Amino acid sequence: MELDDLKGAWAAHTATLERSLALQQRLLRESLLRRPRLALAPWLIGRALEVALGIAAIGAAVPVLLAHAGEPRYAVLVGGLLVFAVIMTALSTHLLVRTLAVDWGRPVAAIQREVEQIRIAEYRAIKWALLGGVVFWLPALLVLFEALTGIPVLGRVDLAWLIANVAFGLVVLGLGQALSRRFVERPGLGAGARRVMNALSGRGLRQAAARLAEVGRFEGEG
Repeated sequence: MELDDLKGAWAAHTATLERSLALQQRLLRESLLRRPRLALAPWLIGRALEVALGIAAIGAAVPVLLAHAGEPRYAVLVGGLLVFAVIMTALSTHLLVRTLAVDWGRPVAAIQREVEQIRIAEYRAIKWALLGGVVFWLPALLVLFEALTGIPVLGRVDLAWLIANVAFGLVVLGLGQALSRRFVERPGLGAGARRVMNALSGRGLRQAAARLAEVGRFEGEG
């Protein structure tokens, strides 16, 4: 065999080996990324249930509001509750769609950034759910009771007591929002803010972030 033939055979062998290594690396990467994707499955189901519950809440509030059209108490409280339910349902839908749209074919660092942004968005959604819940928990219970029984309990509750509950909730909402922006959401904050966000993050997102970190370390070592 002549030298040129040997060079050609060697080049062909090298190309085949490179293709094989690339294929094995791709398959290994897909196998490693399967773990964070599976970790997100229960979290995605939870977000889908939130969307369904939000739609159900809207469906319960609208007939009550229409049945008492022109009554200021219902217009303010049930109208505010309805706006809150729409916003929370939209936030849950945004989280669900954004997570489903993650491109797992991108570099791991890019996927990690996307997951981190989703965690921040989830924290903000949970924050508004908790703070808004303090404002609307009583109207929500009364509207739910009326939707189920047809008894207009919201119209029979002492107005001063209703106003006091809502006013207290608004104070808590304002204080909570100020503290969150000061100590958690401001860019450049340290471990304390991250611990708060980790505590409120869904388990699936935390596990997915941890699995992605493992994949990132593996690729870095490779």
